[in-house]
Amino acid sequence: MDNLLEIGQIVNSYGIKGFLKVVPYTDNIQRYSDLKTIYIEKNKKLQEMQIEEVKYHNKLVLLKLKGIDNINDTEQFKNCYIKIDRSQAVKLPKNSYFIVDLIGMEVLTDDGKLLRKYN
Repeated sequence: MDNLLEIGQIVNSYGIKGFLKVVPYTDNIQRYSDLKTIYIEKNKKLQEMQIEEVKYHNKLVLLKLKGIDNINDTEQFKNCYIKIDRSQAVKLPKNSYFIVDLIGMEVLTDDGKLLRKYN
C-alpha cells in the first residue's frame, strides 16, 4: 500500500491573492477543512505545504497555502496533484476501500475464474 493518498488536482489559480483551484478526489470535499498540511507532487517530487485557508466554490476547493501569496506564485502548481499521509485519511465504512488499494487486485467469478486484473 502506498503511504500517501491522492486527494485532488490543482487545475488553476483563483483570484489574485494566491488561492489554488483544486478538483477534489473525495466524496466529501468539506474534509479539506480538517487538513493542516498537504504534499504537492511536482515533477515526481513531493513538497510539503501548510494550509492557511480553505474555501469552497461550486464543487471545487480553493486552497490558500503558506508562502503562496499572489497569482504569480500559483502558476508553478498548475496541474500538480495533492496528496496526504494515509494517517490523515477519513475512516471508511466497513467493506469500503480506497481506489489505490484495489489497483493490482484480481477480479474472480464465484467459481474462481479470472475476470480481470486491474493494473
